[in-house]
Amino acid sequence: MNPKARRVVRSVKYFFVFIILAAVVLCIVTLLSGESVTKLFLPMSEGGMLKEGAWWQMLLIFGAIAAVYPGLTFVKKEVMIEGDFEDHRDTIINAFEGLGYKNTDEDGEKLTFRLRNHFTRFMRAYEDGVTITKGEAPLILEGNRKDILRLASHISYALKEDIGVTEQKHDDPYDFGQQDNNTEETK
Repeated sequence: MNPKARRVVRSVKYFFVFIILAAVVLCIVTLLSGESVTKLFLPMSEGGMLKEGAWWQMLLIFGAIAAVYPGLTFVKKEVMIEGDFEDHRDTIINAFEGLGYKNTDEDGEKLTFRLRNHFTRFMRAYEDGVTITKGEAPLILEGNRKDILRLASHISYALKEDIGVTEQKHDDPYDFGQQDNNTEETK
C-alpha cells in the first residue's frame, strides 16, 4: 500500500477510535451523574446534557485530530550499523523478540514485525507494525514514533553488546577522574 493510502486508512481508523473513546467517556460521566444515557441524545431544551449541535462539533474536532495524528506519530528512523543487515540478523531479530514482537512478513527488501499481545494491538487499532529496510547501513525503521525510538536504542545497545563494545563504568558519579591518594599534604 502506498504511503498516502496508508495515511488515509490510519486517519479513518483513528477517527473511529476517537468516537468510541468519546462515547465511552460520555456514557460513564452520564451514569456517574445519575442520569440515563438517553439524556445524551436529547437536546438541552428537552432536558438533555449536551448543547444542540455539540455532536457535530465533536465529530469535526475528531476528524481534524484524526487527519493530523498519523503524520505526527508514524515516522522513519535510521539506525547506524557496521556492515549490512545480514551480518547482524540474529541480534536484531532477538532484540525485537525480547521486546514482545514477532516476525510476520519478510521479503527481499523489508522485514515486518508486529506485537504479540493482541490486546495492545487492538488498543493501537492494529497499527503496530514496525518495518526494517534491509541492506547496507543504515537500517531504516518505520512505524509508531514511540516504538521506533525504543527499538532503535535497543538495537544499538544489542549490537554494541554483540561486538563487545561496552562503556567503562567507574565509581565517580561526577566524572572528576582518578585522584592520586599518595599526594603530599599542603603545608
